[in-house]
Amino acid sequence: MKAFLDYMNGLPAADDFIKEIDACITETKTNHEERVSYMTYEMKMREAHDDGRAEGRAEGRAEGRAEGRIEGERNADLRIAKRMLAKNKSIEEIIELVNLSREEVEELALQSK
Repeated sequence: MKAFLDYMNGLPAADDFIKEIDACITETKTNHEERVSYMTYEMKMREAHDDGRAEGRAEGRAEGRAEGRIEGERNADLRIAKRMLAKNKSIEEIIELVNLSREEVEELALQSK
């Protein structure tokens, strides 16, 4: 194990097994077809990684827009409910026109007093 770790740290191959590993690595490095195959594999892996990142960013943007729309709609409902309360509209009328629960409208009514 020590001989292998030494080899991985750049020291020369110290035993027969490590020399065999070194010979395989050298042969692979000098074999043009193997190098092309490895480089092609590496490029495909990078493309897959980049595609995954792009897909993740796109999903994040879509989720952010959806959350923003929901928040915007809720804020609009709250503003409308407040204006209706200011015009003395009934809680039933407000609930009918905005997407708020009775409890939310009642809470707004208490806050506006």
